[in-house]
Amino acid sequence: MYEKGFDNQQVARFKQWVAEAGKIVLYSHTNADGDACGSILGLARMLESATGEGCKVTKVLPNGCPRNFVWLPGAVDILSGEKERERCRKVAEEAELIVCVDLNGASRTDMLCEDIREAKCRKVLIDHHHNPVEEEFDIIFSDPKISSTCELVLWLSEALWGEDYMDCETATCLYTGLSTDTGGFAFSCEQPSCFEAAAKLVKYCINAADIHNKIINTFSVDRMQFYGFALSERMRVYPKQRVALMAFSLEDQRRFGVGGEDMEGLVNYTLMMREMEVGALLREEQDRTKVSFRAKYNVDVNVIAKELGGGGHTKAAGATCYMTFEDTLKAVERLLGIEGVEPLKNSRL
Repeated sequence: MYEKGFDNQQVARFKQWVAEAGKIVLYSHTNADGDACGSILGLARMLESATGEGCKVTKVLPNGCPRNFVWLPGAVDILSGEKERERCRKVAEEAELIVCVDLNGASRTDMLCEDIREAKCRKVLIDHHHNPVEEEFDIIFSDPKISSTCELVLWLSEALWGEDYMDCETATCLYTGLSTDTGGFAFSCEQPSCFEAAAKLVKYCINAADIHNKIINTFSVDRMQFYGFALSERMRVYPKQRVALMAFSLEDQRRFGVGGEDMEGLVNYTLMMREMEVGALLREEQDRTKVSFRAKYNVDVNVIAKELGGGGHTKAAGATCYMTFEDTLKAVERLLGIEGVEPLKNSRL
């Protein structure tokens, strides 16, 4: 069971606000991952069950649900901020309660940020990232030590309603986020509550093996070939610094017809080498560069990401940089201590 627990007064207030709301809008961050999709969909299902036909629950993601998670129950109903801008603006204006999941501040929603900030309704945050923006929310349920927002949603839902509104489809959504945000229970799972949550969700007859296949074994030929290119042509290894880095220009991405969604998880390959302790991946976009960091052992990449205006977790963090691709690469190299250092020229470590 979740040892930290929740503030009973906050739980009671949230439960009352849910009961009073006729229109609830759920948000998560841009480039949604498994935890974002799983938590927004799982929570939506429980809210719909708890409120009945008297309440409309709307799910919104800045650039929609990524294709590798469209199989999740309810994913087809998620609104896209990019493709349905006016509709998203309207639901924010009419919202009676807003709940943000798997983000520490409204800025993580890109073009939806002002919709959330300007909304006149009550606002609640459920998250596990560092440094929640307290002034943006009326109630915050946050714990950076917990494995995933999906796990936090599970324990919070039990505090709110017991197990009354959990079923197989809801458990599937939450298990997906729990699994993906821990890399298949390889990191961010130091707390016993992580495995207790997994065991509890499995009891609802989810198909854990099928979930794994739908998440992992979904590569296209182009994506597989791109991974080969990435590992052989774009990965730089720095043995003395125990750092590995990949950087992809727009030209690289166009060559293979891939985008950010296709690179989900690629940065983790840098840590498969036993000598490496920190991995980084840079991806150029039209007017910015996305940076992802991963670490193992005692390295805290959240500190590094903060230097670039980002953040995240101790072992997984990132940033969005509005510098040129080349300047972002130089900044990352400086922060990782590899600026001016020649990478390994052959495979002998």
